[in-house]
Amino acid sequence: MHMRAILSAAAMAVIVLVVSGTVDAKELKFGTTVPSTTSLGKSVEDGLIPGVAKASGGKLTVAAHYHGSVCGEQANQGLLAVWTSSTANFGNALSIFDLPYLFKDQDTANQVADGWLGDAASENAAKTTQHRGFEVFSAGGFRQLGNTERITKSPKDMKGIKFRVTKSPIEYTLIESWGGIPVPYDWLQLCQGL
Repeated sequence: MHMRAILSAAAMAVIVLVVSGTVDAKELKFGTTVPSTTSLGKSVEDGLIPGVAKASGGKLTVAAHYHGSVCGEQANQGLLAVWTSSTANFGNALSIFDLPYLFKDQDTANQVADGWLGDAASENAAKTTQHRGFEVFSAGGFRQLGNTERITKSPKDMKGIKFRVTKSPIEYTLIESWGGIPVPYDWLQLCQGL
């Protein structure tokens, strides 16, 4: 699975951070808003956790915290070593990846994220937020818009329908420009909002 490979690579990056003295912990806290049963959660369990242990010779462990019990906002306080985050938390640096229908499929999105554009966006994010992104990928998909009102095949079909969006200004403006009513939410409000 591609995501497991990403998290295994992230494990190696975490080791580099620790060895270079950036992180002073034996147990690294990992925070995410998703449950452990998702593909991302399984990738953490099957890739990141054993990858860090193996790469560090057992000197480092990862304590995974799911369901937003600890999340990206706490990284700014130095409470997390590794976390998942919405691209909106990186300012405008990664906002191009918020656009639905920009990529024809997941493989194309991965190629762009792994290429010069992903590198440039990640460098910009590091400069503006002091956080380093290992990978930009979509956990929810690049081509979905769902609602409970009616089928939407074109922007005109969206008129008057409420759509939950992240705090990304691009998502908000896009839905609004298509005639929908954007309703922003925090990731921790996702389950309540559904």
